[in-house]
Amino acid sequence: MKSRRWYAHHRLPRRFYEELAEEGLLYAFLQEHCADLLQRDEQFRYDMYEILLRCAPKPEAGLERDLLSELSEALSYFLEYTRPWRKAKL
Repeated sequence: MKSRRWYAHHRLPRRFYEELAEEGLLYAFLQEHCADLLQRDEQFRYDMYEILLRCAPKPEAGLERDLLSELSEALSYFLEYTRPWRKAKL
């Protein structure tokens, strides 16, 4: 019910994905039918993650794993990118 109020407040139409998320089926649907799209389309992936975080009735373990993996990759990139400055400081 919380997500329905969010859509009413923001005056946005609900989509098929929100319905699946509220039923707890969106993550499995995405993995089965949209796995390639999730990998290729960053905007779509972020939209789906946002819907899962906002509308799912309980936390999705697979989503948490995916988000932690992306965070780990971003931090690894940051550490590699800043290595010359960190070494120069020593």
